[in-house]
Amino acid sequence: MRTAIDLFSGAGGLTLGLLNAGFEVRLCSDNDPACAETHRRNFPEIPFVHLDVEALTGNRIRNLTGLETGSLDLLVGGPPCQGFSIIGRRKLGDPRNGLFFDFMRLARDLRPKVILIENVTGLATLHNGAMMKIIADSFDLAGYIGQCAELLAAQYGVPQLRWRMFFVGWRADLKRSGGFPAPTHGLAGIGDLVPNRTIDEKCSKGFVTIREAIDDLPALRAGECVIRYDGRPSGAYQEAMREGASEELANHYAAKLSNRNMERLEKLRPGDDWRSLPHHLLPAGMQRALRKDHTRRYRRMQWNGVARSIITRFRDPKSGEYIHPEQDRTISIREAARIQSFPDWFVFEGSRSKQYDQVGNAVPPILGRAVASELRAMLDTPDEEIRLPVKCRYRFPEPSFVAQAAE
Repeated sequence: MRTAIDLFSGAGGLTLGLLNAGFEVRLCSDNDPACAETHRRNFPEIPFVHLDVEALTGNRIRNLTGLETGSLDLLVGGPPCQGFSIIGRRKLGDPRNGLFFDFMRLARDLRPKVILIENVTGLATLHNGAMMKIIADSFDLAGYIGQCAELLAAQYGVPQLRWRMFFVGWRADLKRSGGFPAPTHGLAGIGDLVPNRTIDEKCSKGFVTIREAIDDLPALRAGECVIRYDGRPSGAYQEAMREGASEELANHYAAKLSNRNMERLEKLRPGDDWRSLPHHLLPAGMQRALRKDHTRRYRRMQWNGVARSIITRFRDPKSGEYIHPEQDRTISIREAARIQSFPDWFVFEGSRSKQYDQVGNAVPPILGRAVASELRAMLDTPDEEIRLPVKCRYRFPEPSFVAQAAE
């Protein structure tokens, strides 16, 4: 069985994807105590190191996993993206960006066959591409042939327009490259769609809708938690999400809202946003906003639509399109987890605030499985198979053997 280690594992979305792709996950690590609780609940058989990555060494990993240098198949990680994200201010010198270099330090020490890094697409343009060059140079100095691609989760069966940047690096002596899976949903290929652009109905045909994802979950009020199902699943996605779950429904809690926010939600129909609210109900700052701005704030979902990217602030209606299609509340933690493609048996531990953070920061397990399955297929095929670069707005310089294969 192919082996993997998941650093910065968070709640375990990528870990679950690896397991579902047939990898044996030998170790996970994260410094968040709530993530450690969630890991122990859902993956009790996988060792977990609750430690800052700066203090983690190759020797400790080898001792915990029994793996020798060069024998690990896949090292994966999603260094925290706050320093890179297009949400908020981006700083090249943000100390969180340095966690990427700790990941590469461990890659140089462990010498896995493949390294996989997941992050936000915004890092590609950080400081006019400076971070992309740093990543490319780091792969090269570590002895890895790197490629990158922007993947849209909805194209792989996740009911969410979530874009992520994936970097795949193969150890140079293996003379391999690539490893990005072809989309399974919709009619577009990798790179045909780009973030922050409208996706037409033709290209989104086949994407999993909000109704298909969550309409079997019990109704609830803002501030309420429901712990039992009250209906049967309908459709393949809901059946898959409920497979293996107990009768008790976990994490189906919707945030309590202020009286003023409740007044606002009552005025919104599916597809409406802040522009549909009476002027006197708008927050003071938004009373001066241009109508072309903030078009996702206070937006109510539509059953036949595809969810926007889940962020940690999905409890707050002004943060985006997170208002339930029918009920006057924001989506519950469980509904957001469904939209992220976490099955219902997966329980998020810690405070409610920590649960929101874990769901919003996670890699969708179905997207993780798609990428991991492609890499596993390549690991299991004969040596020196070259996968040409996929279509992407950003690209690493190609090694000579890849350029020769393209000629």
